[in-house]
Amino acid sequence: MAAADFRSTIRTTITPFFSKHIPSTTRHSHYSFSSTYSPKPLLSHHHRLTMPPVAIDGKQTVDVDVDDSCSSSVTVKPPSLHDYHRFDQQLLDNVAYDALVWASLHGLVMGDKSSKKSGTVPGVGLVHAPFALLPVSLPETKFKQACDLAPIFNELVDRVSLDANFLQESLSRTKKVDEFTSRLLDIHSKMLHVNKKEEIRLGLHRSDYMLDEQTKSLLQIELNTISSSFAGFGSLVTELHRYILSRHGKLLGLDAENVPVNNAVSQNAEGLAKAWIEYNNPKAVIMFVVQAEERNMYDQHSLSAVLKEKYPFLHTHSSNSNCSA
Repeated sequence: MAAADFRSTIRTTITPFFSKHIPSTTRHSHYSFSSTYSPKPLLSHHHRLTMPPVAIDGKQTVDVDVDDSCSSSVTVKPPSLHDYHRFDQQLLDNVAYDALVWASLHGLVMGDKSSKKSGTVPGVGLVHAPFALLPVSLPETKFKQACDLAPIFNELVDRVSLDANFLQESLSRTKKVDEFTSRLLDIHSKMLHVNKKEEIRLGLHRSDYMLDEQTKSLLQIELNTISSSFAGFGSLVTELHRYILSRHGKLLGLDAENVPVNNAVSQNAEGLAKAWIEYNNPKAVIMFVVQAEERNMYDQHSLSAVLKEKYPFLHTHSSNSNCSA
């Protein structure tokens, strides 16, 4: 598999690529690292790990971590924090300095494009990962809407993955113009000829949303089923925001106590571990399929590290994307 950002798969599972785009809206990159959240894994014969996408934070509301029933505790304090210009520049400079120091100390880093070995040799050419300096606001009702949609989209992806004809037909035009999708569909076709059914399936999904300012509607940007990255960085950014608000919250008008813990990376690891246990084969391996050159390796390593720390009985293996299908 060619990979972008992050690939992880149970050795016995193939999760086909499926994407549904609802009418788009402008996407701002500074939101991306505040969008990784993971409810507790659902334990059943069909394993699904949901990653609701939207951070509720800022002066109106703060980062919210939800469980599998989408229950959450949210404090609403208007107004929102979209206008950075209302803050004193010296204050913002101080906040940025403290944030960059924290990011460097706690591994919120990635490889620098200017360093040739930054994507292959750990510790070489490090720069801080992009992140939102302060938490982002979103109405509580829209966050709950995303939570309500999460299990529905998970069920949709799961059912589509079981409908081979629909999957191949609906992506037939995409296959002609997209090499990555074409290769995935070829792998899918080969597995159909093997005719081996797997009763245990695990999906690590992340659905990304933005709020349209004109209609105030929550619009889905994409549903990530293969490259569901930034569970590690998302958890770190929540800790970063807690730290920043503990130091500067009074001047910013924000309270660090309103930022709940984000357990995305540990819950991803829990989902992988429980799927491994359910498979009931002590020789089974959790395989991380990654790019041969990957500047985002530290986000990936964070999940691998949590797996090894919390579940030492598991066998893990990393393989680059140049391996044969």
